Amino acid sequence: MKRVHDGAIGRIVAIQETWLRPPYVLRERVPGMKEMLHQGANQYHFNWLSGDDVPQTLIHNLDRSSWALHNSEPIKAYGMGGRSTLDGEIYGNVFDHHSVVYQFPEAVRVYAICRTIDNCYNENSSLILGTKGQCDLLKLKITGENPWEHPGDAGNPYVLEHAALIRSIRDGKPINSGYHMVRSTRIAMMGQFACYTGQEITWDQISDSDFYFPPRAEDCHEDLDPPVRPGSDGNYSVLVPGKTKLL
Repeated sequence: MKRVHDGAIGRIVAIQETWLRPPYVLRERVPGMKEMLHQGANQYHFNWLSGDDVPQTLIHNLDRSSWALHNSEPIKAYGMGGRSTLDGEIYGNVFDHHSVVYQFPEAVRVYAICRTIDNCYNENSSLILGTKGQCDLLKLKITGENPWEHPGDAGNPYVLEHAALIRSIRDGKPINSGYHMVRSTRIAMMGQFACYTGQEITWDQISDSDFYFPPRAEDCHEDLDPPVRPGSDGNYSVLVPGKTKLL
């Protein structure tokens, strides 16, 4: 990323963010379990618990895009998504595919897609496209006028981030990533709302909104009636673009 910021690929004109994978952490219903506890155990598949797949999974890619663009925020976004394949109560009420186009300052577009369907092509990548080349960020590789590739094993990022956290605790120098976390979450919410509603969502709209999926965390308990329940066919209802209004 330092090489990108130093101009190795020239001016960034677009970024392609991709995370395609099967569904994960699927919890079968335990006979006799209360509905609230079942949904809590299967949290990745209910939007009121996980936010759905853009703020749950694609957020990591979008965080990298914002970083590449010097921690900037998108001006607006539009997208599409829905439930095309997944069927059955175990999949809750989330979408199985999303596609979002973000417009950042200086006319930079970020094209972000995610999908959670079995038996399909899978990929997790961040491709930064510039006027002088391209950076495949997760492969630590730059092609074009200034080609470069990491010479060896860069280390496991999940190990490195925990090493940094533990070192900061031992040294008494806390790592505060709150600002980055909030910004990236807000960017992901823009994309999710754009897919849910079918409408263009601006940064100001999402920043000024007080929307939340009820119930509030402090109101939750195991006997609470959850906000969604399975229908007579066993499926949970899914939001409909063009009809759903959130903001």
